[in-house]
Amino acid sequence: MTDISIRPMRESDLEAARKIVSMAFGTFLGAPDPENFWPDRDYVSTRWRGGVGGAFTAEMGGEVAGSNLASNWGSVGFFGPLTVRPDLWDRKVAQQLLAPTMDLFDSWDVKTAGLFTFAHSAKHVGLYQKFGFWPHFLTALMAKSPQPGNVQFSKLSGIDEAGREEAIKACRELAGAIFEGLDLTREIRSVQNQKLGDTVLVWGSSRLDGFAVCHCGEGTEAGRDACYIKFAAARTPEAFDRLLEACDTFASQSGMTRIEAGMNLGRREAYNALRRYGYRTAMQGVAMLKPDSPGYNRPGVYVIDDWR
Repeated sequence: MTDISIRPMRESDLEAARKIVSMAFGTFLGAPDPENFWPDRDYVSTRWRGGVGGAFTAEMGGEVAGSNLASNWGSVGFFGPLTVRPDLWDRKVAQQLLAPTMDLFDSWDVKTAGLFTFAHSAKHVGLYQKFGFWPHFLTALMAKSPQPGNVQFSKLSGIDEAGREEAIKACRELAGAIFEGLDLTREIRSVQNQKLGDTVLVWGSSRLDGFAVCHCGEGTEAGRDACYIKFAAARTPEAFDRLLEACDTFASQSGMTRIEAGMNLGRREAYNALRRYGYRTAMQGVAMLKPDSPGYNRPGVYVIDDWR
């Protein structure tokens, strides 16, 4: 086994960890220049600085050898990207990073833990099965060009401080109605505090009907000229349609030329709604969950996310 130590991630690790993410995914996906893969996206600094969960660094010889980031959504926890320097692949570094991640999920007392991985990679699926995760439905990474509409919506950034806290509370109540304890508060605050994008809000006559946590542009998880819907939820099919239109309008108003959304195919009605609205699948993976149950990935649930 490689002489690796695992410790909490430090700010001084961020640049090296980000480079390893690019190199690892670029190498695995066969990019011609792996070291410069995804140069406009940042999955490491945004999550570490946002205090969304926990992060671990694998260190060898005083240098960063890999990392893993875990996110806390209340009763739901997921991890990724988990990446290791390509020259250290197949040396059980990923397993060493996963051990403290599982302890972290236990300390959070999550009801469902999960991850996104490559469906065609028996090595990846097999690794996560060793830690009790089981594959549950394909997850489509979908995209389209935004088409602005006329739907009424608000943005969290446009609400005063008191109203903002009430809006976050409403988002927490809506998410919890879909899956007990599901809470996007950390994600919402992370986006707001780091100015990564905004949270789009669609209201009914007396309550919040839907919300979407969106990253926009270079240096975020979206990338240059893109809006990435990291999480969205709506109460009803009609509210989901309004929320999709609101996200399109928000992306267009923000100057973005592409909008991305991930969808677990276990939420079949929501997936079909995205297709009707013009989204097409660019790539797909698989969601793996622990314990072996679908969580909120089931028919009748109108949620967008992909855990990448």
